[in-house]
This record gives sequence, structure tokens and C-alpha cells, in this order.
Amino acid sequence: MKKTLTILTACVLAVSFVTPVMAADKKKKKAPTAVKVPMGIELTADQKTKLDALNKEFGPKLAECRKKAAGIITADQKKARAEAVKKAKADGKKGKEVQAAANAALAITADQKTQQAECKKAMQALNKEIKTQFAALLTDDQKAKLKGGKKKK
Repeated sequence: MKKTLTILTACVLAVSFVTPVMAADKKKKKAPTAVKVPMGIELTADQKTKLDALNKEFGPKLAECRKKAAGIITADQKKARAEAVKKAKADGKKGKEVQAAANAALAITADQKTQQAECKKAMQALNKEIKTQFAALLTDDQKAKLKGGKKKK
């Protein structure tokens, strides 16, 4: 009995020390990814190195753009939009009707629309540059596969 109690105590202590370490590992965020390689495209070691460099260069820029775009709409506006969507769906509306109700409840100001347009333009420019640089490091065979490939998750 005493031996069982000692083993049980040791196990509980081990779990109590390991759990916070595992939780800390989960909290570490991965670096933002700018390029996701489509399935079916196998990269060489050199290409993987160049891809990592692309992700390091453009990942933070894209994340910053997304963060800025998310900050344009206030929490109250987001809440009102969510409630409007929920109500519209409960009323049996679908598709464009739900979207119209959500946009009406959102009540975006002219300044917010301008900010959103600027963010969208910046995001498009970044994505175009990323796409161009990614395509430049692929071979002709890989580019042919790229046109019909699906993205990895």
C-alpha cells in the first residue's frame, strides 16, 4: 500500500511539472507563413531555403496588414454584425440577404471604408510580390503543377 501511494505521488508530481511546460510550448506562435506550397509540388533543399527566406520576409508584413485590417472595425460594430447575421439566419434568410443585413448593421463610416480600401490595396500588392517571387524559384514542371494544384494545410 505504501509503495502504491509513493508511485502515485510521484506520477502526480511528474504530471504537475510537465503540464506547464507543454502549455508553454503551445503558446509559442509559429512565424506567419506567406507562401503555402500546393500539394504535389516537391521542393528541393535549395528551394525550401529560399521559401523559408520568403516566409521570413513577407510573413510578418502580411500579419501586420491583417492585424491593421482587423483593427479598423470596432468591437461594438463586430458585435452588432454578428447579432444581425444570427437574426437574419433565424429569420430564414440566406446568402446575399444575410450579407446585406450584416453590412447594414455594421454601419461602416467613410473613414473606415477608406482605411479598408488602403489595407486591401497593400495586401494585394504584397500578395502579388509574394506570388512573383515564389513562381521565380520554381522549375517549369513545378509551375505547370502549380496551375492545377491544391494548397497544403
